[in-house]
Amino acid sequence: MNNLAVGAFVVTTTGVVTAVVAAAQDDYGLCAVGLFTIAVGAVGAYLISRAQDAATDRTVLHRLEESPLQPIETLARELGLRPAAVRLSMHRLTKAGLVSPKADPAE
Repeated sequence: MNNLAVGAFVVTTTGVVTAVVAAAQDDYGLCAVGLFTIAVGAVGAYLISRAQDAATDRTVLHRLEESPLQPIETLARELGLRPAAVRLSMHRLTKAGLVSPKADPAE
């Protein structure tokens, strides 16, 4: 996923440079292409972020099925994730109804 994130960053950066240079040269057609490229890079980054969140949620849910009611720090250490990512995942899973609120130590 990191390669995809770098790709989205490169696409967005290319769009920014293209749009700025084209605007400075009064080439508004090329500027529009640069702005479109920025939008494509931003949407790509958003989709990558959502996919990473979904993967984290699946991992946390699977681990909770194996051993429920673990503290966030222990769960994060076992999964190799940051505690903040596990807290956010627990919040999303609770909101979706996949984890009971009592099983969510983050609340």
